[in-house]
Amino acid sequence: MIKKLIFSVIFCNLVLTNSSLDYYLHIYSANRLSDGSMIDIPFRLADIDFIHDKDSFSIQSSLSLEHNPEYSNLYVQNSSSYDFFSFDIDLRELYVKWYFDNFELSVGKQIHTWGATDQNSPLDNASPFDYYYIFSYGTEQKMGSFSTALNFYRENTSYGFVFSPIHHTNRLPLGEDDFPIDLPVKPRPELISDVENKIEFGGYLKHSFDNGDIGLSYYRGNDRVFNLSGINIFNNQLETLDSPGIDTVLSYRSTDVIGLSATIISSPITIRLDHGYFHTKDMKNDQTIHRDRMDMKNDPWVGIEANTDFFDTDFDGINDVSVCNSPWYQITDQWTFQEEAYYSQTTLQLEFDIFGATSILGLFNYNVEKYNAKYLPAISLPGIEADIDPQEYFYPGLGAPVAILTSKALMYSFKRDIGQSQDIELNLKGLVDLENSGYLTEIGAIFTLSDNLRFHTYLNKVIGDDTLDDEYRFNQMKDFSHLRFELEYFF
Repeated sequence: MIKKLIFSVIFCNLVLTNSSLDYYLHIYSANRLSDGSMIDIPFRLADIDFIHDKDSFSIQSSLSLEHNPEYSNLYVQNSSSYDFFSFDIDLRELYVKWYFDNFELSVGKQIHTWGATDQNSPLDNASPFDYYYIFSYGTEQKMGSFSTALNFYRENTSYGFVFSPIHHTNRLPLGEDDFPIDLPVKPRPELISDVENKIEFGGYLKHSFDNGDIGLSYYRGNDRVFNLSGINIFNNQLETLDSPGIDTVLSYRSTDVIGLSATIISSPITIRLDHGYFHTKDMKNDQTIHRDRMDMKNDPWVGIEANTDFFDTDFDGINDVSVCNSPWYQITDQWTFQEEAYYSQTTLQLEFDIFGATSILGLFNYNVEKYNAKYLPAISLPGIEADIDPQEYFYPGLGAPVAILTSKALMYSFKRDIGQSQDIELNLKGLVDLENSGYLTEIGAIFTLSDNLRFHTYLNKVIGDDTLDDEYRFNQMKDFSHLRFELEYFF
């Protein structure tokens, strides 16, 4: 399918007028400061952007050649060895757009950007994030979603609507040794519940003034990150309840987002604000998380042979276990958390010039306003003891990607051009955890060698908090400190 799409794009460029095709080559290398070893994470080696315009009709696409992807739709697993020649073609966008007098309609795989702030907007939920590129900027962080978008313009007011019949998840590098961020729960695909209602939609209204604008938005969809929904307890003995096993059942909550955004443009400071109020719930019951033995039959983790005979009924704690004729069976202990939470996220961004440098300061705050769940009672079975507070495993499935690192953050970026022809760009950017002492900072320089060629060099340093354990995000990231080189060529 991908090959056909690529051929179609190239063919359109060759035969159609009013078309443009841009090529971009990117060579990338990152080595740890600790031991000089190479950090093996995906990067986009090449990009091809195609646009065809004719009258009120447009076709737009973006293809990327990505090095070492090794990913699925749900999560990423680490490869057993480093393969330099591992590539994949990623169709990031392919959509058609129609232009009319005061509105435009687009259909296909496209990247949507909502909100007033440049980075970590809690309102930017219409397209999923790729966490491999969480430290990148703009749409480089995003993934396309199969959707329909309608934008309407009238005088100083614009309206937008987006609709998707497909649930899109974030790309999460779980189990990836070279990536510094981990989640408290790692999934097995067979334990992730299907989303019953996959329809996602939202809309916004923005009114512009002489010195800025103000906007309102609403979005309803399913979380892009799975959550811990409940547990099932199984046993692997034929006649006793010794050494039971636990299924951690995962699902995607349904979430509503109400947003407020504002921009004030003045001299010497431009102010941008995005605020999102989230209502999320997972109301699954025992029946929705239950796995019968037939589902377990093809579960490689359980280890049941494919030809194992199963009875139709599960072990009920009364009949002799041996009648189950299976090394694994369902016992009567299963719980759901039935979560419901209200939380808010706010990003404030200040833009100004200081000492000739284009400067951006950002403040981010994430707060759980209200949380309710059916707490898991203390389990007292042979071989298992557990008393789980589900709030310890709660994290937002929509909103700003920085919320996975900290609930309070200071973000900064400074950029200045130097040299006789302004052909050297110096930049400094970073993220500070305001709740603890962890932070990330990066110093870089970009050298413009010609109209088509640029060379980048960066020094990235992550500092953790020695008073906290390895579960602290910035402690997980310390070994990600690296020296990075990039070479860009624009055709």
